[in-house]
Amino acid sequence: MTIHYLDVMLMDSVHKLNGERSISAVYHLFKGKKSSQTIQDASLFQLSSYFGCYPGFTRDQLNRSVRKLEEKDYIRKTGDTFSVTDAGQRMLKQYFSEKPLPAYFHGAQYHDKAKMLWMRLSLLVQVLSHYAAGSQQYVPIQRDVSVQSWTKSFLKQHQHKKKLSEDLHHELEKLLARLSDREALIFVYSLTSNERIGRTYQQMAEWMKEDVWYVYLLFWNVLHYFIHSSQKGEAPIMQLVVGDLEFKRVLTTSTHKTLELVQKGFSIDQIAHIRSLKKATIEDHIVELSIHEPSFSIEPYVTTLEQQAIHDVASQLQTNKMKLIKEKLEHPFTYFQIRLALTRMVKANG
Repeated sequence: MTIHYLDVMLMDSVHKLNGERSISAVYHLFKGKKSSQTIQDASLFQLSSYFGCYPGFTRDQLNRSVRKLEEKDYIRKTGDTFSVTDAGQRMLKQYFSEKPLPAYFHGAQYHDKAKMLWMRLSLLVQVLSHYAAGSQQYVPIQRDVSVQSWTKSFLKQHQHKKKLSEDLHHELEKLLARLSDREALIFVYSLTSNERIGRTYQQMAEWMKEDVWYVYLLFWNVLHYFIHSSQKGEAPIMQLVVGDLEFKRVLTTSTHKTLELVQKGFSIDQIAHIRSLKKATIEDHIVELSIHEPSFSIEPYVTTLEQQAIHDVASQLQTNKMKLIKEKLEHPFTYFQIRLALTRMVKANG
């Protein structure tokens, strides 16, 4: 059985989870589940790039990939978790040296915005292409009513469609020139114009004789790069296309509510009472905030000296397993304090 890039991503995730989470953690990670646990795992185990990388991921695909990797002796089951074998680690190293994860691909930062960017941009290109050809008879490539509405509104604001077409063409050319020829091809041939229908990932993979999952990643890497460039002010039209989208970090709605109360000076116990939630739930929110809000201070919950003590033990034991860290620590820290300290340790290490 052929090993695909999806299998390699799964194996890389298993390797980074280091036997500390079940295989379900990978499933939720790939789907981009916005739960405190998945968001924390993505950061703690340095898997943020894979967050939401494949929203359509199914349990069946997960199980098939796991079976394939087990049969090739790349991963091995131990209790409820999996570990990567020596053969698997060698394969991972070789695979990533030949096909590294695309440079701008970052699910946690971009996957929601990239999907909307593609829907808007692909429809805009289709409409402008038909306009340039003098054709008004076509089926919109995007059926989403909100996307169609946005496109109509955008075009009303840009009456000179010929100039808009030229400017967009020039901007896309400039952006794609900074990426590989392969990425540029994948993006361009995914577009639908008055002359042709965009190719699917599978069609592209067969045409390029490339792994379909790698084609998929390269395609989304292009969109992630467009957003990255728009945020840096290097792509004015892309800025307009994504400008109204919220670039909030990956936080659950409930965590936003907790943040508002923290900013008003309420303690964890007070917030739990006000919101009629368990204390542990509010602690989950605080950990999320520690991960995704750079300015959020964890000093009220665990001091700098306490963080250092936890970091030292985690480094000494080479683990994120909180039970082991807690047992080794001389001071009676809570699991909450250990989790907080670990999230900041990961951030400090990049």
